[in-house]
Amino acid sequence: MKKYSLLFLVFTLLMVAVLTNPSEEEYLEMTGEPFYEKWPEGLEVEVERVNFFLFSAYTPVVAGEHGITHLGVYGGFFQISNGQFDYPSWLEILN
Repeated sequence: MKKYSLLFLVFTLLMVAVLTNPSEEEYLEMTGEPFYEKWPEGLEVEVERVNFFLFSAYTPVVAGEHGITHLGVYGGFFQISNGQFDYPSWLEILN
């Protein structure tokens, strides 16, 4: 009986994770105002999404450089990196 209860619990947690896997729109809402409006005009900005069905990873890519990565799981976001921007920063070069 305990074996079936444990399997049911694991199955339920997996189903909840799949159903609450956040979308890219939810990621953009989480960032507050759209982060791409802060960058100089003409600078290419995109959001890279890696979908693992149970969770997703979101990373902004600005001028070919990856920013802070967030893990989206169970409808929430957790920061998992500080970004990989090279120094001197391209923002310092533009200023």
